Amino acid sequence: MDAMNGLEVQGLVKRYQNTLVVDDISFHVAEGEFFVLLGPSGGGKTTILRLISGLETPDAGHVFINQQDVTNASPRQRNLGMVFQDYGIYPNMNVFDNIAYGLQARKMARVEIEKRISTVAEKLGLRPFLTKTAIDLSGGEQQRVALARAMVKDADAYLFDEPLANLDPKLRYRARRDIQALHQQKRKPSIYVTHDQSEAFAMADRIAVIARGHLQQVGTPDEILHHPANLFMARFIGTPPMNVLEGRCIHGDDGYQVEVADLHLSLDPRWNQVVQQNVASVMVGLAPTAFIPEWELVDYPQVTVHRGVVEDIEPLVGENLLTVRLVDGNHLRMLYEDSGAALPAIDQVFAFGVDEERICLFDISTEEALSPQSW
Repeated sequence: MDAMNGLEVQGLVKRYQNTLVVDDISFHVAEGEFFVLLGPSGGGKTTILRLISGLETPDAGHVFINQQDVTNASPRQRNLGMVFQDYGIYPNMNVFDNIAYGLQARKMARVEIEKRISTVAEKLGLRPFLTKTAIDLSGGEQQRVALARAMVKDADAYLFDEPLANLDPKLRYRARRDIQALHQQKRKPSIYVTHDQSEAFAMADRIAVIARGHLQQVGTPDEILHHPANLFMARFIGTPPMNVLEGRCIHGDDGYQVEVADLHLSLDPRWNQVVQQNVASVMVGLAPTAFIPEWELVDYPQVTVHRGVVEDIEPLVGENLLTVRLVDGNHLRMLYEDSGAALPAIDQVFAFGVDEERICLFDISTEEALSPQSW
């Protein structure tokens, strides 16, 4: 397959002894795209970044930068800007020399080095620290030094391996803005590794979810959130993630329905062909935001009303998370904006509707998402 401009990996495989850590991973990051590798710890994200950077060699597959195969090139030959979780700065050097290190290695003129460092130090608030030894800096200051070292380079792509993991929340917000500013300035392919979903959704143009060494799904934040590719995605993405229950498809007077727990949910006619081609049993995904609370049901006269018993109410920032027990003992988590409406009491019967256009169905054996017919 021909490579494209930007950064591309094709069929990457990496084993450590008998453990397959990266299994046939392929994706493309376009010029100017901020691409996030998201997934649980130990899933292979950092290994993929190390394969791209040249710090590890793949057992199979290729890495391309601007259509050039760099799979066997050294890290220096790849011309990448890299910011890692442990920052990778030299503790006994001062800040200026840390930032200048890569430029000096490339034999850049001293005048140009000083000009670049002055500009970046001003942007990141590092000017007062340029003569300080790196070991004397705080974690947030060290993170900015690592970021400055990436910013002064004219790299072909930028790699970030959980660079905010060691920072407190206030510093994380500042550092995230700095990284986004770097990306906007350079407009090169950027790959950012994190296990933090809120971080990924706030920063990404597209997200690739990596788990157990496999690429689970690639898509925009909206696609990842609302159209999970498989049951792993449905159970992983979101805070809280989707409610996933086994259901049964039946044909009623008004078309197909899916029975899930003690709910009878109507399926849009777009599902007809899919349901006819699949066995009756499916897994059903219902996002916590797909439920209509009882105080809004008057605005949805056509919606079927269901009932359950409130087991728990968790107040969140601007939202409330309700756990509702159905008659058969299954539970649903429902997330509502805090509209000021009176919340039900614990153990109270709660009426709700379901936005049936947001039903997700999954093959019960392959665990892959089923797709309704597009009209």
